[in-house]
Amino acid sequence: MIFRAVHIGLVALRFAIDTAVAWLFLRLGASGRMARLPHTARLRLEALGPTFVKLGQALGQRRDLLNERWAASLSLLQSQAAPFPGNVAEELVEEALGDAPGKLFATFSQEPLAAGSVAQVHAAQLDDGREVVVKILRPKVRVRISRDMRILRILVGVLSPIIPVLRRHRVAALVSELSRNLLRETDLLQEARNVRLFARAFEGSDKIYIPVVVDELSAATVMTQERSRGRALDTMEPSDRMETVAETFIDFYLQQFFVLGVFHADPHPGNLLIMPDEGLCIHDFGAVGTLDIRSREALLAFVIAFVQLDPDWLADAAIELGLVSSSADRKVLARGIEQILGELKGSAIADWSLAKTMIDIGRLSPESTLVLPLHLASLVRTAFTAEGTLQKMNPKADMLQLLQEAGNRLLADGRSRLLGDASPVRLKWEVARLSRQAPGLAANWIRRFADGDEPFPLPRRSNDHAAVGSLSEAIGLVALAVVALGAYVASAILMFSDRGLLLFETIPLSAGIGFGIAFWLTALVLIRSRRL
Repeated sequence: MIFRAVHIGLVALRFAIDTAVAWLFLRLGASGRMARLPHTARLRLEALGPTFVKLGQALGQRRDLLNERWAASLSLLQSQAAPFPGNVAEELVEEALGDAPGKLFATFSQEPLAAGSVAQVHAAQLDDGREVVVKILRPKVRVRISRDMRILRILVGVLSPIIPVLRRHRVAALVSELSRNLLRETDLLQEARNVRLFARAFEGSDKIYIPVVVDELSAATVMTQERSRGRALDTMEPSDRMETVAETFIDFYLQQFFVLGVFHADPHPGNLLIMPDEGLCIHDFGAVGTLDIRSREALLAFVIAFVQLDPDWLADAAIELGLVSSSADRKVLARGIEQILGELKGSAIADWSLAKTMIDIGRLSPESTLVLPLHLASLVRTAFTAEGTLQKMNPKADMLQLLQEAGNRLLADGRSRLLGDASPVRLKWEVARLSRQAPGLAANWIRRFADGDEPFPLPRRSNDHAAVGSLSEAIGLVALAVVALGAYVASAILMFSDRGLLLFETIPLSAGIGFGIAFWLTALVLIRSRRL
């Protein structure tokens, strides 16, 4: 470990010298060395081996931390590596599964299909005739990653007190986050669990294929999956048939983001196979992200507001999503977003980027430095990668149109009632959201009353011994509030189902009457609560 620490320290020192020299030349008016610095960083990371290659790849996807030039350079880091010998692969399989490959499989190829920096893949066949692939981690790769990241954490801990930029960007926390992610991605049992989760979620789909994991032939360092025969997307040229594939890809991610709440976090073209029926086969579930229900709602609001080009709504959604601090001045934020949208309108539709818009809005935060929370960093990274893959499928794709059409298809499945196809879009969004939350709010108020608490924060009289109100008055007030809540819910449902006479050309007459009654009951509740 000492020799490895010295090696890492020397490489870090060389890069620090490279940076200092580039900065000095920049002050003297020569920017060439500074422009080459990202390339130099990539070479330094490659010299440190697989752990730092993976680390650089992960950093290259953090657009909240790096500018375009740095991200583009680090994205060129290659995971390709010389394969380890076939006899070593067989020994690793026997160590993990308890028997030799010759006994576990009908056939097992010693020649790998592919070799990366942390694992390689071998073809095999089961006794029942099924063709499979066997993913095998490199010898001691998890031990090496743990050692290297421990050294890196110590190095960052020593340097952070004396280098302000490390503290400002919270590099120590970032290193810990990347370390956890790397170790999680090299746990093949966890990857197998991820595969099973997605396979169940898309079991009925005729367009999404998730190769089945063979559980009895999988372990922490070895995973066996059924083999797919599609063509790798990164080997194909865009064509007319790719338009259908692009729609399937968008549908796949909308289902993950807004229905499943778990998403494949590495959708680059090498992980996608195009099947003969134009379906998509998805591989490599080592990296996944999650979104809780509140994050899903906020993300959906952000996407709809983006499609509608509504700066005020985008401001609200960005704050709720966590892209921008809640301390931000909303008017200033909305003006900044309006400027961002104005720049988008001046560019080609194919160049529009939801992910870049998220980062640009995040940079409007009053915080001095943008460092996204873990779940948002994973989301934005995935969005950037997915948009690049979408461009590979269909370079002329209209992002807004695809999002709108895919959202309508999602609604048609009956699994989401958060969007509508009529104006005003935001009103329908807020009403639908209220209708989903209303039963829970009503139940919470009734529960609080049954427990002896006040269902509403009523103002108390100055005399501490004075009662808030009689029991019968309190019960009546709660009943009135529940009736008002029911009126809101019923009116919200009518907004979606009633297509009779319209008020103001957008609101069904029955829904308008219902909202009027609900507002009247709300006013009664407020007036009576003040009298208690």
